[in-house]
Amino acid sequence: MAKASHHHESRVVTIAPQRMFDLVADVERYPEFLPLMREARIVRRAADAYETEQVLALGLLAYRFRSRTVLNPPHSITVTSADRSFRRFDIRWLFAPVPVPEGGCRIAFTLDCEFRSPWLKPLGDVWAAQMALTTVNAFVMRAHALNGASAS
Repeated sequence: MAKASHHHESRVVTIAPQRMFDLVADVERYPEFLPLMREARIVRRAADAYETEQVLALGLLAYRFRSRTVLNPPHSITVTSADRSFRRFDIRWLFAPVPVPEGGCRIAFTLDCEFRSPWLKPLGDVWAAQMALTTVNAFVMRAHALNGASAS
C-alpha cells in the first residue's frame, strides 16, 4: 500500500488566535487568496461544523470534492473528506496563544492525505506538498492585509 502524504507547518505570528481561527473558518473566501483553491462553497451548515464543495487546481488539472469541517473556536479546526478518491484526507489547524507584545499565536497546520488511485497518487503528493508549503503563509499574509499591516 502506498504511503500517505504527511506535511506539517508551524509558525508564531503577531495575530490573535481568534483572528486566525476566523480567517481559516471562512472557507468561502479561500479562492480570493489561497493558491490552488478555485472554488469553495458551503453546502450544509451545523452549529459547529459545515460541509464544503471545493475545487482544487494544479496547473490545468482541477479536482472537485467535498469535505467536512469541525470548528472548535478559537483553538482548532479539523477538515476531513469521505470522498471516494481519498483513502485518507485530514487537515488539522491548531491556534495557541503565545506571549508576544502585540498578542499572538502559534499556528500549527498538518495535512495528511492519500489518494486511493495509484495514478492519482503522484498528483496528490505534488498537490499536498505545494499546499502545505503555501497555506500557512497565505493565511498569515491575508490576516496582515485585512489588518492593514505588512506581512512579516
